[in-house]
Amino acid sequence: MDKTPKIIEETPDFAVVFKPSKMHSAAKNFIHNREGAESDSTAVLFDWYAEYSPPVFDIMHRLDYETNGLVLFAKNEKSYKYFKSLQDNGKFIKEYSAICLQSPSEITDSSSGFPPCPLYLENFIPSSENPFVIESFFRPFGPGRKLVRPVIADGKKHREVAADKGGHYRTEITGIDKNIFTIRLRRGFRHQIRCHLSWIGFPVLNDPLYPIPLTVPESNELALRSHALFFTDPSGRVCEYRIKPLEIV
Repeated sequence: MDKTPKIIEETPDFAVVFKPSKMHSAAKNFIHNREGAESDSTAVLFDWYAEYSPPVFDIMHRLDYETNGLVLFAKNEKSYKYFKSLQDNGKFIKEYSAICLQSPSEITDSSSGFPPCPLYLENFIPSSENPFVIESFFRPFGPGRKLVRPVIADGKKHREVAADKGGHYRTEITGIDKNIFTIRLRRGFRHQIRCHLSWIGFPVLNDPLYPIPLTVPESNELALRSHALFFTDPSGRVCEYRIKPLEIV
């Protein structure tokens, strides 16, 4: 797996950049890691790209520290507003691959913070036309509120519960090949894929935060990759950027 950032495509309006695992997407993502020490301040994708290929206006979306894959940068304010509009209208699509394990026991005990899951993946054959859809609100959870947990209904409208444009965040599983899942997001929340997959009993391999109930060696990398981006660029060109999805070695 690549250990350094890489520019996949660059135009006057935008750039598609590969982020390796264990690198922050942007400086405001600077939170303490699970050992309590701050990560290397040089390990920030935004700073790397801004130094390597200025000018850059802003990053359009983020990947978790442990996740690797494709990230889109806007090169100017006009393209930033254009891509933001695409995102707001669900027309910017990210595709992920994840190597998952089936959880050997129930995770919805009173201490887990997970509500009972109403979804069962067994015997479902997902496709792009007929995806397996996981939906929920989210709330912060755990020490320092660093984790998230799904919320099915929020009748009391708690201030801490996050919603996607007033509704549920949606994770679409569009394919399963053995234990490699293909997933699509139009809009996302922090840890959304990792939390949702753990909730339905298929945590991502080597996840240090959502391994329920598995133990993860520190040296292993999270098996989650953003391997494709789909959007129409400011010139009207339909774009599809791909890198190799994760595979079982």
